[in-house]
Amino acid sequence: MRRTVISSFASAVLVAVGVQALAVTPLATTRDDFELPGSQPLSLSAPIATPDQCTACHSDYGQPQVEPFQNWKGSMMAQAGRDPLMWAALAVANQDAPHSGETCLRCHLHKGWIEGRSGPEDGSAMTADDRQGVQCGVCHRMVDPIAVPGNPLEDTAILAALGAPVPGHHSGMIVSDPLDRLRGPFDIIGDLGADPHLPQSATVISPFHRRAELCGTCHNVRNPAFTKNTMTGEWELNAVGVPLGDPSTGFPEQSTFDEWKASEYASTGVVAPQFGGNQTVVSTCQDCHMPRVTGRDADLGLTRDDVPLHSFAGANTFIPAVLPQHPAFGGEVDPLALNAGIAKSTDMLRKAATLSASISAGVLTARVTNESGHKLPSGYPEGRRMWLYVRAFDAQRHVVFESGRYIFSTATLAGHGATPMDAEYDPNLHVWETDLGVSPAVAAATGWLPGKSFHLVLNNVRLKDNRIPPRGFTNAGFAAFDGEPVGAAYADGQYWDEVTYPVGAQAVQAEVVLYYQTASRGYIEFLRDENITTASGNTLFDLWDQHNQSLPVAMANLFVETDAATVNACRTVVSKVQAKYRKQHLKEWRRCFVREASGGTCDTVTRDAAVAAEAAKLRTQLGGSGDRKCTGANLTPGSLGHGPVCPAPCSQVTLFDMTGLADCAVCQSEAANRAALEAAYGVALPAVPNTVSVAARPCLS
Repeated sequence: MRRTVISSFASAVLVAVGVQALAVTPLATTRDDFELPGSQPLSLSAPIATPDQCTACHSDYGQPQVEPFQNWKGSMMAQAGRDPLMWAALAVANQDAPHSGETCLRCHLHKGWIEGRSGPEDGSAMTADDRQGVQCGVCHRMVDPIAVPGNPLEDTAILAALGAPVPGHHSGMIVSDPLDRLRGPFDIIGDLGADPHLPQSATVISPFHRRAELCGTCHNVRNPAFTKNTMTGEWELNAVGVPLGDPSTGFPEQSTFDEWKASEYASTGVVAPQFGGNQTVVSTCQDCHMPRVTGRDADLGLTRDDVPLHSFAGANTFIPAVLPQHPAFGGEVDPLALNAGIAKSTDMLRKAATLSASISAGVLTARVTNESGHKLPSGYPEGRRMWLYVRAFDAQRHVVFESGRYIFSTATLAGHGATPMDAEYDPNLHVWETDLGVSPAVAAATGWLPGKSFHLVLNNVRLKDNRIPPRGFTNAGFAAFDGEPVGAAYADGQYWDEVTYPVGAQAVQAEVVLYYQTASRGYIEFLRDENITTASGNTLFDLWDQHNQSLPVAMANLFVETDAATVNACRTVVSKVQAKYRKQHLKEWRRCFVREASGGTCDTVTRDAAVAAEAAKLRTQLGGSGDRKCTGANLTPGSLGHGPVCPAPCSQVTLFDMTGLADCAVCQSEAANRAALEAAYGVALPAVPNTVSVAARPCLS
């Protein structure tokens, strides 16, 4: 039964909504049980600066696509302290294990945590400034907790002053510079000849900000309430009131950084220009989630080709969509920036996997290849999942097989969690996910039933983890950090998964879609129903129910067509329209070269209008209303053998459907013409030469 609450800041987020007798017993944990090394509350000499103190130089200087603040405020980093799912999970965690919310607040609202506002652990002392989440000053005052050559000299005294050494980069064990010294990867004092942050702050060059370890600080989380028994392999509850001696032995709640560290991305780097911006080979978290772009990172900054884009694109499209409607936090966010963040995350998801499929002898075989640097999917496990939707058709376009159907009207995945005795059971449903649970010992201590559980802070058993590993995967390497597959088998070196479906001999076509969802209905309802101390569970459910319902994102879309003539007809269309566009584009640009060579002036308006008209015609004929051979036949780029992105140098173009292939055709044509004209005349587009040599003039004909 839904609980009724009043609408105000307090009731919407933090204040108890009623008294309900618990049938279970919370753990008798204290704040000491969740104490971890690193900088401690009230240890800073200067507070963390708020983002508005950075915007004067890092926003509104005419490069919105590059400006750090503009991109950051549309990301989940900026919304980490407002995330309604986090607030709901925080409440349940504190109910299950008092004071455990400490582990959430130290990353999600680090400014408030380090400045002493994490007590009580329900976050009720946090301010609007704290809710700006993982903000500028949080990251740019981070110190590498592990002393390595090349780190700033200032770090030695900072690490020496810690009460205990930090054993690794995880679980929010952030070390902050106690002084307001801003750290980053560039020598901006050398670039500008002076420190632009004086007199309020100072600047320090930090190699740590180029390394993935900085990200691992919060994107690897272990629960310090448990320690692994090396004899039995089980995680056991620690003695109450005793901090965990080695936090790295806690139960692994999420291990994105460890997954990356054991991958080929970390060891050698991977050629993946679709992620890296101006960088072809990507290795670190920053390379993919802060791709290098051309521009200025500040109003007075120098133009660089390696500016890290502060978009932090990930996979969450649910929370940014509902935050503007939040009853307490909606007025604190920029809906346009959040929409831009959703678009970037959708694009990231569509580059994260390659989908291929074929039909043979009545069996459809689908392969999902992980293109990311960690498991797919990765991160916070509760309610997060990825699955395949398959429909097969006979020659008359009748559906002869279906699996993985998502019922949008009820926000449910048909057959998920069902047993063979259930009417909705789908024996072919394939979902990639993590299931955690509580052991019999924890169940006996709390009153909860043993087995699968959404009680994050109580979970101490890995029941299922069939997520697809990244390149470079080895079973031994992942077992070393307790990240080996559970309930699935992947061979060493395997970074894909294959699923077969008995579609029948009559199947000649199939639609295959790879879906991703941030939060399932079951998890949202759990957070609503189990929250008996605050209104945050109801707030989250209402936002989910009224806006978006964590709408699944189609990561990849493939239509399998066994009729070769249909596929070849589409290929012919693609070839013809691309050739025609390339010819028109080259013709218009060559005309400019001729006029300049004759002492005239290029009519750029006419040139660009003619090129744009031809591009529009291409997009009509490929992916548009005039496309009968490709879109009209339901074909996708994957039907023609394409991967998730356009080939270089157009890897930024995502090939989800035929409109993407049209964009790819335009980009590839222009790139080829650009190279040809530059080779002939020695000038790169969009410039044209003032004079043309005699040797080059034959190229104009």
